[in-house]
Amino acid sequence: MSKTPIFRWNGQYFGFLDNYYFFDSTGKYIGWVDKKDVFKANGSYLGEIVDNNYILRNTFRLIPISKIPKIPPISRVPLVPRVNRIGRVGKVGWVDALNEL
Repeated sequence: MSKTPIFRWNGQYFGFLDNYYFFDSTGKYIGWVDKKDVFKANGSYLGEIVDNNYILRNTFRLIPISKIPKIPPISRVPLVPRVNRIGRVGKVGWVDALNEL
């Protein structure tokens, strides 16, 4: 997985994924990706990757059990600042998981 930009559902740039690790826009470690599920640095479930560039939580899905936190990677050089996108229309049963960060 190369560096993939991550946006809030409203279109605001949030951060990026790099080799299955999740970083905010400054390069600070936020969590990691396990298949399509994203976990916060403390091991709690955040959401799942949707349309490659968003992290949403399905409100109808049982929340996975927290995992043992991983050893944090070295901070990454942030991506060149991204231009915000146009916000997306809400999806029934889904919420923007990044709203809790």
